[in-house]
Amino acid sequence: MLYFAYGSNLNKVQMKKRCPDSVPIIKVKLNGYKLVFNTVADIIESDDDVVYGAVYKVSDKDIKNLDIYEGYPRLYRKINVKAEDENGKVYKAFAYVMNEKGTGKPSDMYYSIIKKGFKDWDLTLESLKEAKLKSFK
Repeated sequence: MLYFAYGSNLNKVQMKKRCPDSVPIIKVKLNGYKLVFNTVADIIESDDDVVYGAVYKVSDKDIKNLDIYEGYPRLYRKINVKAEDENGKVYKAFAYVMNEKGTGKPSDMYYSIIKKGFKDWDLTLESLKEAKLKSFK
């Protein structure tokens, strides 16, 4: 199964510890969504925006680990998404989104883990910086 990561699971070292069977596939973008911080990373529907992230192939065991880490179904729920790579190839994957929407500043440590993940995948940091700035409001 394919998993779309957009937050701390972009960090390849962390993801490998959390999901030992996971295989990093490709960096992608998810149109129609926006990255936000609700203390932790979340995505919300937003027609004119895009979320940069990555697709991993994950095993059933990995999904169980992710479910525990993401607090599924209490904190996060799963949605099906269609993300595309820079060549326009579409990847059908699942992603976690928060049940309760809001804004809240991420901890410095959490933010640095995500920032490292963005660098791991060579993703632009602009949307990450913008999400952090807006979390202060």
